[in-house]
Amino acid sequence: MDPLSHIVAGRAVTALFDNGRYGPGLGAAAILGALAPDVDLVLASAGWDVYLRAHQAGTHAIAGGVLAACASACLVRGVVRDSRYAPLAAAAVAAATSHLALDVLSGARVRLAWPIADTPVSVPLVAMADPWLVAIFTLGLVALWPGRLRLRTIAPVVLGAAVAFLCLKGALLDRALRGLHHDPSSPRAAEACWGSLTEWDVFERTPTALRAWRVSSGGGPPAERLSQPIVPESSLVTASRSLDTVRNFLRAHEFGFPVEAAEPDGTTAVRWSDLRYCKRPGAYPRMAQGSGHSW
Repeated sequence: MDPLSHIVAGRAVTALFDNGRYGPGLGAAAILGALAPDVDLVLASAGWDVYLRAHQAGTHAIAGGVLAACASACLVRGVVRDSRYAPLAAAAVAAATSHLALDVLSGARVRLAWPIADTPVSVPLVAMADPWLVAIFTLGLVALWPGRLRLRTIAPVVLGAAVAFLCLKGALLDRALRGLHHDPSSPRAAEACWGSLTEWDVFERTPTALRAWRVSSGGGPPAERLSQPIVPESSLVTASRSLDTVRNFLRAHEFGFPVEAAEPDGTTAVRWSDLRYCKRPGAYPRMAQGSGHSW
């Protein structure tokens, strides 16, 4: 989810119990706590594949998010006079929790229980930076701006509107998926279409192919958009799996597949992509950054 939504949601959550008795700095702790899980962006300098793999766990797991939030509270405690660490930590942790919740609800595949468990969790009600939800939080930001309305008055309205919208999207998603038959043994994921209230893309890996459908809560049969056959691997593709970059890529992408292509210098390139990055049959797949390797 986008930073603005994280900030507004985190501040609104903490405003519910911010009655002025817990000392100064709660607002700052909430804002930093709401952004704290994204501190893993510093790993991007080590490679986009490293960042994408870490982004599913680490500070986006519950344990890592709490630690990042507590560190944010320490920072606020150090710069805000007369502040108290316990309330700051509570505010930062509450805001960081809202960050993780929004990421999960926007379709991110987050390993919340890492390092105890490694199962990704995703509830794809909305797309990343969904304009409908962003609009709710933008109006909330205007209303929550200091001096306009009391925080504790407007915060429940902002959160209530967001929750009501997400409940509506949940009902629409359930309706959209009803007409799509699914083998429970085949990995499947869904992504909300950006800007749409009623449409989702569904991706599935079967033993013979990767497939993508467009489904809608408005009725009508699922429309197959993409199909990528799974073929026996060449020795070159198998060898590419030993590369750290490829392993990182496949760790974060459940619908990955290789493409072999001849290069102008006579070598053969093995490029890995994910069905979620592809547009239509016959089009060359968009490659994930850092996932291509020449052999």
